[in-house]
Amino acid sequence: MISGIINVLKPVGMTSNHVVSNIKKVLKPKKIGHLGTLDPSGTGVLPVCINKATKLFDYYLKKDKIYRAIFVFGKETDTLDSDGKVINSEDIDIKQEDLQNILPNFIGKIEQLPPKYSAKNVNGKKAYDLARNGVDFELKPKKVEIFDIKLLHKIKKNTYLFEIHCSSGTYIRSIARDIAQELNTVAYMPAIIRTKSGNFDIDYATRMEEIKEENIIPLKNILESWKNIFVSNQFYDKIINGCSVKVDFEDGNNYVVNCNNEIIGIGDIENGHLKIKTNLQEKND
Repeated sequence: MISGIINVLKPVGMTSNHVVSNIKKVLKPKKIGHLGTLDPSGTGVLPVCINKATKLFDYYLKKDKIYRAIFVFGKETDTLDSDGKVINSEDIDIKQEDLQNILPNFIGKIEQLPPKYSAKNVNGKKAYDLARNGVDFELKPKKVEIFDIKLLHKIKKNTYLFEIHCSSGTYIRSIARDIAQELNTVAYMPAIIRTKSGNFDIDYATRMEEIKEENIIPLKNILESWKNIFVSNQFYDKIINGCSVKVDFEDGNNYVVNCNNEIIGIGDIENGHLKIKTNLQEKND
Protein backbone atom coordinates (compact mmCIF):
# COMPACT_ATOMS: atom_id res chain seq x y z
CA MET A 1 0.00 0.00 0.00
CA ILE A 2 1.22 3.50 -0.83
CA SER A 3 1.96 6.13 1.77
CA GLY A 4 -0.05 9.32 1.84
CA ILE A 5 -2.91 11.19 3.45
CA ILE A 6 -6.68 10.73 3.25
CA ASN A 7 -8.68 13.93 3.59
CA VAL A 8 -11.54 12.49 5.68
CA LEU A 9 -14.90 14.11 6.31
CA LYS A 10 -15.42 13.17 9.97
CA PRO A 11 -19.09 12.64 10.81
CA VAL A 12 -20.81 14.05 13.89
CA GLY A 13 -20.80 11.70 16.88
CA MET A 14 -17.57 9.90 16.05
CA THR A 15 -14.27 10.51 17.82
CA SER A 16 -11.16 11.19 15.77
CA ASN A 17 -9.59 7.98 17.09
CA HIS A 18 -12.70 6.04 16.07
CA VAL A 19 -12.25 7.37 12.53
CA VAL A 20 -8.68 6.09 12.52
CA SER A 21 -9.76 2.69 13.88
CA ASN A 22 -12.42 2.29 11.18
CA ILE A 23 -10.00 3.19 8.39
CA LYS A 24 -7.47 0.77 9.81
CA LYS A 25 -10.03 -2.04 9.56
CA VAL A 26 -10.77 -1.18 5.93
CA LEU A 27 -7.27 -0.48 4.57
CA LYS A 28 -5.10 -2.45 7.03
CA PRO A 29 -2.07 -0.14 6.79
CA LYS A 30 1.11 -0.75 8.74
CA LYS A 31 0.88 2.69 10.33
CA ILE A 32 -1.94 5.20 10.64
CA GLY A 33 -2.72 8.38 12.57
CA HIS A 34 -4.68 11.63 12.29
CA LEU A 35 -3.34 15.18 12.07
CA GLY A 36 -5.27 16.89 14.85
CA THR A 37 -8.28 15.97 16.97
CA LEU A 38 -11.76 17.16 16.06
CA ASP A 39 -14.37 17.01 18.86
CA PRO A 40 -16.84 14.09 18.63
CA SER A 41 -19.74 16.54 18.26
CA GLY A 42 -17.93 18.30 15.42
CA THR A 43 -17.70 17.41 11.76
CA GLY A 44 -15.39 18.35 8.92
CA VAL A 45 -11.84 17.90 7.71
CA LEU A 46 -9.72 15.28 9.49
CA PRO A 47 -6.52 14.42 7.58
CA VAL A 48 -5.45 10.82 8.27
CA CYS A 49 -1.88 9.73 7.53
CA ILE A 50 -1.12 6.31 6.09
CA ASN A 51 2.22 4.49 6.52
CA LYS A 52 5.27 6.76 5.95
CA ALA A 53 3.05 9.83 5.95
CA THR A 54 2.66 9.39 9.72
CA LYS A 55 6.16 10.85 9.93
CA LEU A 56 4.76 14.17 8.71
CA PHE A 57 2.83 14.75 11.95
CA ASP A 58 5.30 17.27 13.40
CA TYR A 59 5.34 19.23 10.15
CA TYR A 60 1.55 19.61 10.17
CA LEU A 61 1.16 20.08 13.91
CA LYS A 62 1.12 23.88 13.69
CA LYS A 63 -0.91 24.27 10.50
CA ASP A 64 -3.77 26.74 10.87
CA LYS A 65 -7.43 25.77 10.67
CA ILE A 66 -10.73 27.29 9.51
CA TYR A 67 -14.00 26.54 11.29
CA ARG A 68 -17.64 27.49 11.01
CA ALA A 69 -19.40 27.42 14.35
CA ILE A 70 -22.75 28.36 15.84
CA PHE A 71 -22.68 30.30 19.11
CA VAL A 72 -25.78 30.61 21.29
CA PHE A 73 -25.69 33.50 23.76
CA GLY A 74 -27.57 33.62 27.03
CA LYS A 75 -27.20 29.91 27.74
CA GLU A 76 -24.22 27.93 29.07
CA THR A 77 -23.46 24.21 29.32
CA ASP A 78 -20.80 22.64 31.53
CA THR A 79 -18.88 21.43 28.45
CA LEU A 80 -19.47 24.65 26.44
CA ASP A 81 -20.96 22.54 23.64
CA SER A 82 -24.15 20.57 22.94
CA ASP A 83 -22.90 17.46 24.78
CA GLY A 84 -23.14 19.04 28.21
CA LYS A 85 -25.97 19.96 30.54
CA VAL A 86 -27.28 23.52 30.82
CA ILE A 87 -25.85 25.18 33.92
CA ASN A 88 -26.83 28.79 33.29
CA SER A 89 -29.53 30.62 31.37
CA GLU A 90 -30.09 34.36 31.06
CA ASP A 91 -32.80 36.54 29.51
CA ILE A 92 -30.81 38.67 27.07
CA ASP A 93 -30.94 39.92 23.51
CA ILE A 94 -27.53 40.07 21.83
CA LYS A 95 -27.60 42.26 18.74
CA GLN A 96 -25.49 41.81 15.65
CA GLU A 97 -23.86 45.22 16.14
CA ASP A 98 -22.87 44.23 19.70
CA LEU A 99 -20.88 41.34 18.29
CA GLN A 100 -19.37 43.27 15.40
CA ASN A 101 -18.07 45.91 17.81
CA ILE A 102 -16.09 43.47 19.97
CA LEU A 103 -14.86 40.88 17.45
CA PRO A 104 -11.68 42.87 16.67
CA ASN A 105 -10.66 42.38 20.32
CA PHE A 106 -10.22 38.65 19.67
CA ILE A 107 -8.03 38.88 16.56
CA GLY A 108 -4.29 38.37 16.98
CA LYS A 109 -2.19 36.46 19.49
CA ILE A 110 -4.18 35.88 22.65
CA GLU A 111 -3.93 33.94 25.90
CA GLN A 112 -6.75 31.41 25.81
CA LEU A 113 -8.01 29.30 28.71
CA PRO A 114 -8.94 25.78 27.47
CA PRO A 115 -12.33 24.34 28.47
CA LYS A 116 -12.28 22.05 31.49
CA TYR A 117 -13.98 19.40 29.38
CA SER A 118 -11.01 19.00 27.05
CA ALA A 119 -8.19 16.56 26.38
CA LYS A 120 -5.63 18.75 28.15
CA ASN A 121 -3.25 16.82 30.39
CA VAL A 122 -3.46 17.54 34.11
CA ASN A 123 -0.89 15.61 36.14
CA GLY A 124 -1.12 12.65 33.79
CA LYS A 125 -4.92 12.65 33.54
CA LYS A 126 -7.29 14.05 30.91
CA ALA A 127 -9.05 17.22 32.00
CA TYR A 128 -12.45 15.90 30.87
CA ASP A 129 -12.05 12.81 33.09
CA LEU A 130 -11.33 15.00 36.11
CA ALA A 131 -14.25 17.29 35.29
CA ARG A 132 -16.67 14.36 34.93
CA ASN A 133 -15.56 13.04 38.32
CA GLY A 134 -16.11 16.40 40.00
CA VAL A 135 -12.42 17.00 40.71
CA ASP A 136 -11.50 20.64 41.24
CA PHE A 137 -8.52 21.73 39.10
CA GLU A 138 -7.19 24.70 37.19
CA LEU A 139 -5.93 24.86 33.62
CA LYS A 140 -3.29 27.31 32.45
CA PRO A 141 -3.94 29.69 29.57
CA LYS A 142 -2.06 28.99 26.36
CA LYS A 143 -1.06 31.34 23.56
CA VAL A 144 -3.02 30.91 20.34
CA GLU A 145 -3.52 33.12 17.32
CA ILE A 146 -6.81 34.16 15.77
CA PHE A 147 -6.20 35.35 12.22
CA ASP A 148 -9.80 36.35 11.51
CA ILE A 149 -13.33 36.06 12.90
CA LYS A 150 -16.30 36.74 10.63
CA LEU A 151 -19.90 37.01 11.76
CA LEU A 152 -21.62 35.33 8.81
CA HIS A 153 -25.26 35.73 9.74
CA LYS A 154 -27.89 35.65 12.45
CA ILE A 155 -29.79 32.36 12.64
CA LYS A 156 -32.34 33.45 15.23
CA LYS A 157 -32.43 35.44 18.45
CA ASN A 158 -29.07 35.12 20.29
CA THR A 159 -27.88 32.51 17.77
CA TYR A 160 -25.16 33.37 15.24
CA LEU A 161 -22.95 31.64 12.71
CA PHE A 162 -19.25 32.54 12.72
CA GLU A 163 -16.24 31.66 10.57
CA ILE A 164 -12.96 31.50 12.46
CA HIS A 165 -9.45 31.22 11.00
CA CYS A 166 -7.05 30.28 13.78
CA SER A 167 -3.84 28.56 14.76
CA SER A 168 -3.67 24.90 15.66
CA GLY A 169 -4.64 24.22 19.26
CA THR A 170 -7.32 26.91 19.45
CA TYR A 171 -10.52 25.96 21.26
CA ILE A 172 -13.53 27.39 19.45
CA ARG A 173 -15.72 26.69 22.48
CA SER A 174 -13.47 28.99 24.49
CA ILE A 175 -13.96 31.75 21.92
CA ALA A 176 -17.73 31.48 22.41
CA ARG A 177 -17.26 31.69 26.18
CA ASP A 178 -14.88 34.66 25.96
CA ILE A 179 -17.00 36.67 23.51
CA ALA A 180 -19.96 36.16 25.83
CA GLN A 181 -17.95 37.34 28.83
CA GLU A 182 -17.09 40.51 26.93
CA LEU A 183 -20.84 41.08 26.55
CA ASN A 184 -21.49 40.26 30.23
CA THR A 185 -23.34 37.05 29.49
CA VAL A 186 -22.72 33.36 28.78
CA ALA A 187 -22.67 31.21 25.64
CA TYR A 188 -22.12 27.73 24.29
CA MET A 189 -21.33 26.17 20.92
CA PRO A 190 -24.00 23.70 19.68
CA ALA A 191 -22.37 22.95 16.31
CA ILE A 192 -18.99 23.19 14.61
CA ILE A 193 -17.54 22.19 11.25
CA ARG A 194 -13.87 22.31 10.28
CA THR A 195 -13.73 23.47 6.68
CA LYS A 196 -9.95 23.54 6.30
CA SER A 197 -6.92 22.03 8.02
CA GLY A 198 -3.64 23.21 6.51
CA ASN A 199 -3.97 22.54 2.77
CA PHE A 200 -6.86 20.09 3.20
CA ASP A 201 -10.25 21.49 2.20
CA ILE A 202 -13.72 20.16 3.00
CA ASP A 203 -14.73 20.44 -0.67
CA TYR A 204 -12.38 17.54 -1.43
CA ALA A 205 -12.96 15.45 1.70
CA THR A 206 -13.96 11.78 1.56
CA ARG A 207 -16.91 10.39 3.53
CA MET A 208 -16.25 7.47 5.86
CA GLU A 209 -18.45 5.07 3.89
CA GLU A 210 -16.45 5.84 0.72
CA ILE A 211 -12.98 5.16 2.13
CA LYS A 212 -10.79 3.02 -0.12
CA GLU A 213 -7.13 2.85 -1.10
CA GLU A 214 -7.74 5.11 -4.10
CA ASN A 215 -8.61 7.95 -1.70
CA ILE A 216 -5.03 8.10 -0.42
CA ILE A 217 -3.27 11.22 -1.70
CA PRO A 218 0.28 9.95 -2.45
CA LEU A 219 3.27 11.47 -0.71
CA LYS A 220 4.62 12.87 -3.96
CA ASN A 221 1.37 14.83 -4.42
CA ILE A 222 1.32 15.97 -0.79
CA LEU A 223 4.90 17.20 -0.98
CA GLU A 224 4.93 18.77 -4.45
CA SER A 225 4.13 22.21 -2.99
CA TRP A 226 7.08 21.97 -0.57
CA LYS A 227 10.64 23.01 -1.43
CA ASN A 228 11.84 20.09 -3.56
CA ILE A 229 15.46 19.49 -4.47
CA PHE A 230 16.90 16.83 -6.75
CA VAL A 231 20.23 15.35 -5.71
CA SER A 232 22.66 13.46 -7.94
CA ASN A 233 22.29 9.68 -7.89
CA GLN A 234 25.96 9.37 -6.87
CA PHE A 235 24.95 10.44 -3.35
CA TYR A 236 22.12 7.92 -3.03
CA ASP A 237 23.86 5.37 -0.79
CA LYS A 238 25.24 8.03 1.54
CA ILE A 239 21.92 9.83 1.87
CA ILE A 240 19.84 6.73 2.64
CA ASN A 241 22.42 5.67 5.23
CA GLY A 242 22.10 8.95 7.12
CA CYS A 243 25.32 10.58 5.96
CA SER A 244 25.54 14.26 5.11
CA VAL A 245 26.62 15.20 1.59
CA LYS A 246 27.93 18.39 0.02
CA VAL A 247 25.29 20.00 -2.25
CA ASP A 248 24.93 23.16 -4.29
CA PHE A 249 21.74 24.47 -2.73
CA GLU A 250 20.97 27.29 -0.33
CA ASP A 251 21.03 26.51 3.38
CA GLY A 252 17.55 25.91 4.73
CA ASN A 253 15.17 23.55 6.49
CA ASN A 254 12.52 21.05 5.41
CA TYR A 255 13.66 20.34 1.86
CA VAL A 256 11.93 17.42 0.16
CA VAL A 257 14.90 15.41 -1.09
CA ASN A 258 14.53 13.49 -4.37
CA CYS A 259 17.23 11.10 -5.53
CA ASN A 260 17.34 8.09 -7.86
CA ASN A 261 13.75 8.86 -9.01
CA GLU A 262 12.25 8.56 -5.55
CA ILE A 263 11.47 10.72 -2.54
CA ILE A 264 14.15 9.98 0.03
CA GLY A 265 12.86 12.18 2.80
CA ILE A 266 12.89 15.61 4.36
CA GLY A 267 16.23 17.17 5.12
CA ASP A 268 18.08 20.31 6.18
CA ILE A 269 21.04 22.00 4.53
CA GLU A 270 23.57 23.65 6.79
CA ASN A 271 26.86 25.11 5.58
CA GLY A 272 26.25 23.52 2.20
CA HIS A 273 25.77 20.03 3.63
CA LEU A 274 22.51 18.10 3.28
CA LYS A 275 21.34 15.58 5.85
CA ILE A 276 18.05 13.67 5.93
CA LYS A 277 16.12 14.03 9.18
CA THR A 278 12.89 12.25 8.16
CA ASN A 279 13.13 9.13 5.98
CA LEU A 280 10.20 8.75 3.60
CA GLN A 281 11.36 6.01 1.27
CA GLU A 282 8.31 4.19 -0.06
CA LYS A 283 10.09 0.87 -0.46
CA ASN A 284 10.47 0.60 3.30
CA ASP A 285 6.68 0.43 3.86
